[in-house]
Amino acid sequence: MCREPTVANAKSTNAASSSKRRLFLASTESFSDDIPSPSSMMITGGLVIAFLIMVELTLRQVFASIKDAYPIFEDETHRNILARHVGVDAFSCFFVAILGYQARHIVQDMIDAALGRKKNAMPVAYEQRMFTYHPEAARITLFFFAYQVKNTYDTIVWNDGIEFILHHILTLFTAWGALVQGSAHFYVPFYFGFSEVSTAVLCLLANFDDVHGVPGMADAFPVAKAVLGGIFAVLFVICRVFMWSTVSYYYCRDAWNALSGSDPRLKGRIAWLRFTFVSLALLSLLQIIWLAEIARVGKLELEKLGLL
Repeated sequence: MCREPTVANAKSTNAASSSKRRLFLASTESFSDDIPSPSSMMITGGLVIAFLIMVELTLRQVFASIKDAYPIFEDETHRNILARHVGVDAFSCFFVAILGYQARHIVQDMIDAALGRKKNAMPVAYEQRMFTYHPEAARITLFFFAYQVKNTYDTIVWNDGIEFILHHILTLFTAWGALVQGSAHFYVPFYFGFSEVSTAVLCLLANFDDVHGVPGMADAFPVAKAVLGGIFAVLFVICRVFMWSTVSYYYCRDAWNALSGSDPRLKGRIAWLRFTFVSLALLSLLQIIWLAEIARVGKLELEKLGLL
């Protein structure tokens, strides 16, 4: 005997089908309880990139309007560099960092474990952390992926260097698995979200670099450079050393256990999970190299200020 669907079931079905029909994804609700369609993700990603281009072009006009007040803005290339680092890079990194912070409830168990608030807050059982879909994580990953596409393009156009291109390619492939397969969403709020707060400050600081930024800007605004440098150093140590090592320990444990297990949801994810070990190792190595560089530059800056 067939039963008529309940109101709750009907609403749930309508919500799920509605999310599949959406072509633009913005709110957490629009990501529903399942991975959005490829067309929705491509259209949303394209609109995000278009929005970043609009912000970049707008800032170019803003900087052009004040070029007479600051001689350093007289050069069009200088203005374009500032517009890129501020309007695309820093803006995007701050945005996903905010989304990651708002989704911190997803990783509350890991926070409790790291701070020693609860015993066995992060049990060995990995299934929920590796295979559970989180709409908030899907949204962070989509916005992060779209930004990285624009970032990779800019890196090639501005000839930043092969090391930056390789870094962005590694990041794109890593984000792809979380985006398309819905894998390891538990770790997304940190890796693609909150950890980017240090990168956001770095993007602002990059404007003072004579190679990747605006030549002469460090001499024109020495206090701003010193303040941003100090903030970045603190955030880097917190996010990219202490927090990164803790999160990476739990991720590697879960990924290894997942690969060693026989969960049927592992199908189609094996290659990506193996790749994340390579990606994480290389990105972690870069963190160590950058930490050494921060120490070196910090020492030089303190010597210039007469503090060493």
